[in-house]
Amino acid sequence: MKKLLLLFSLLLSINGFSQNIYWFDVIIDVDGGNASNVAELVTDYYSSIKIPEDVSVSFSSIAMKGNNFKGTHILSMFSQSAKSLADFRGSLNGPKWNLYISNMGKYVNSARRSAGVGLLNFNLDKPEPIGQAWLFKVKNQPGFAAAFGKLMKSSKPPGLVSMGQIVHGSDNGENMYIYLTYPDLESAFKFGPDNKKEQEAFATFQKEISNSTYSQTFTRVLIKQF
Repeated sequence: MKKLLLLFSLLLSINGFSQNIYWFDVIIDVDGGNASNVAELVTDYYSSIKIPEDVSVSFSSIAMKGNNFKGTHILSMFSQSAKSLADFRGSLNGPKWNLYISNMGKYVNSARRSAGVGLLNFNLDKPEPIGQAWLFKVKNQPGFAAAFGKLMKSSKPPGLVSMGQIVHGSDNGENMYIYLTYPDLESAFKFGPDNKKEQEAFATFQKEISNSTYSQTFTRVLIKQF
């Protein structure tokens, strides 16, 4: 947890958003009866290796999703440094890694990987345990980012917020995302514009991104932070 707080404190900036955050996700699909075995394997492996100070790793269950979303858990790695993230991912090898992958193969039905970059990041000192991602197909990415930045000037989200690009492993043309975290399920249920100013800002945002296509959303619940 100390490393996570250090990472987010380094990312903070005085104007409310940070430098880019690079991320790498592995989404796996596991039968319900095998979920505890997988969680134990992930926890044992990532607790036993050295993770750089500027890299964080989290493991979560995917609690809510659409019918077409295949996956039950997500392993996320992220850093302000693309090099640190790439070097850490490249370091995952050797006998211990091979044994971990072999054991995971007994329980994992399928796995897919994606990577990207958070371009606008807010409240980075509030990494809450429940996170929701909205995925979009966007033609005018700079316009989408500008509209989102304008929206955030009139919004007060309860936790961390990130908007960015899906660069690798995109599914069905999705290339942009908005990610928001909540401290608890009640906050997630209640999320939305709270007053007239926020309602007007959200309506403007929807109008300004009308050429974009909303694709899907999914919600994860943190199991373990490394």
